[in-house]
Amino acid sequence: MTMDAATLKELGTRYDLAGLRARVPREPVELYRGFDAAKLQVEGWHVSLVETLRRADSRPWRRAVFDAAEAAGMRVMIDVIECASPSESLDCLLEVLAGNQLARLEDGPASLGFAAFRHPDGAPPAIFFARNNLCVTVASFGSRPAPVEPWAERVVQMLATQSRD
Repeated sequence: MTMDAATLKELGTRYDLAGLRARVPREPVELYRGFDAAKLQVEGWHVSLVETLRRADSRPWRRAVFDAAEAAGMRVMIDVIECASPSESLDCLLEVLAGNQLARLEDGPASLGFAAFRHPDGAPPAIFFARNNLCVTVASFGSRPAPVEPWAERVVQMLATQSRD
């Protein structure tokens, strides 16, 4: 999927697109293939949904939803879109940001990837990042908010231990 010029211009007023593009890894990086967030094992949480979604650009898109066992209404969704390259993962992240209704997202932790953003306090907890060739969204969407940064960190830790191409 490509964004039209108006969408790119609007994103340019919200984010430093040139700065983001400059952070894309230029050297060969290890590419992640077949990452499955549903394999995360988190005490007190269980997987309630795993699905593969369809994108118009045919990038693999996997979703896992976790429910808190002891805290009714706490749910966390992890979407992982697999791209061909880091540059594509940034483009994918920009598409996700373009669809976000908040005026601007805050910078997220640099430890997550070369581009990371999060919802500000007061908004439903969500974090979005590009790491190597993956575009990742971690969002709390239950009736009770759940912290999402620990989930994003778990994804990164799992990526560090999984075999890569």
